[in-house]
Amino acid sequence: MSTQLIRPSHAQRLEIRCNAGDAIVANLATHFVFFFERHLDTRALGRAFAQALTNLPIFAGRIGIDNGRMRIRCEGQGVPFTSVSSNRTFREAIRSASEDTGLWLVDPVNGATARWGLGPVCKVRVTHLADDATAIGFSWHHAVGDMQTFMHFMNAWSAAAADKPLAEPLIVEDRAAYLDEHLPADGARDPGVRCLGLGELARSALYLAKDARKQRTLSLYFGEGEIARMRDAYGTRMWLSANDVVCAHASEALMKADPAVDRRTLAIAVNARNRCGLDRMLVGNIITTLNLDLRRGETASSIAERIRHNVDHFADEHCDMRMNQQFLDAAGASRAARCVSTAFDPARWNPLITNLSGFGVYRVQFEDTFTSYLTMLLKLPVAGLGALVEGADGRGLVFQMSLPPKEFEAMSSPASRAHMHRFRQAGDDIPRLHREVHG
Repeated sequence: MSTQLIRPSHAQRLEIRCNAGDAIVANLATHFVFFFERHLDTRALGRAFAQALTNLPIFAGRIGIDNGRMRIRCEGQGVPFTSVSSNRTFREAIRSASEDTGLWLVDPVNGATARWGLGPVCKVRVTHLADDATAIGFSWHHAVGDMQTFMHFMNAWSAAAADKPLAEPLIVEDRAAYLDEHLPADGARDPGVRCLGLGELARSALYLAKDARKQRTLSLYFGEGEIARMRDAYGTRMWLSANDVVCAHASEALMKADPAVDRRTLAIAVNARNRCGLDRMLVGNIITTLNLDLRRGETASSIAERIRHNVDHFADEHCDMRMNQQFLDAAGASRAARCVSTAFDPARWNPLITNLSGFGVYRVQFEDTFTSYLTMLLKLPVAGLGALVEGADGRGLVFQMSLPPKEFEAMSSPASRAHMHRFRQAGDDIPRLHREVHG
């Protein structure tokens, strides 16, 4: 194993003032693993990585606190870049990631400590597998940015490796001021953030210390055929996206998993760039959540229709980003450090689903080899956080969610899995990789 600190080829000094969207993810780090069916040259990857950091220096920065507010100071501090070899094969590595034992594929950033400046905001691990495949594990602090920000970096890294021009990102040093100037008028009536009470904070800390490590990741693959049948079955009154129906399908099942809970709040992460006419190259957490009440017994069709209606009317009825910033600014430094989404409840977990498909992860390539498989490692401090990611070669969708043991067992039972896959047919073209890993 070897680790080097890779710095930008040409350092530029920036100080990013974090906003409300960053504050609510202040303790979170995100971990992805890209798989390539080729033995990639680590030295070439490292050289291209340094060029990508020049394009997006925020990934090489460090978080600091100024008057109680987070800032990301970019002075070319660098990213730990590790190269290792493993005797496990391509399929064995993918299976371990699916079964909650895949942390060996990443060097995870510690979100809770990195927010106070204790460590880097990004780490990379390149693992050469036994059958000449390569896994690239990428971990970054969520305050750096969302999935679109991450894909700006991956596209820049891929372009640098191929000696192609790098697209110019839009990096603003005062995120709140930029959004205040460019967002349309808020459509929401209330902010989508709040501050935890001291009792709630203590309860959250106790859960993190005792129970968070017991969470298990539910992973379900939905093929293109079964998603099409869901859309036909659920969308009898309106057009529904694949994201709408899979989120609704999973939400209906989650409400059946615990008979003691009659209501939860479903939070859907919405990319405001798309919905509010913002620059698609804008770096940061340009997302907020759309919250919907879930009730026991409500059909997936009804949930899907409500998701679609609210997403379609996001800009004029639900965009709360300016209000969230005003709330944070008025909270004061000590309370601002306890800022969370209104969907977060320490006493009863709520599902939060983000759609990570459609970002082009299967167009990333190194040495003329495209991504073969992408997985997210959900090692998170709270239950209920989930994602939709594209399946192998960009086909179908994988639903992933971090759940407490009881709900994981309920959702993983043969009866539950059969119910979840009731739209699958025997002749469906399910990639072999998914049949082996997800069943």
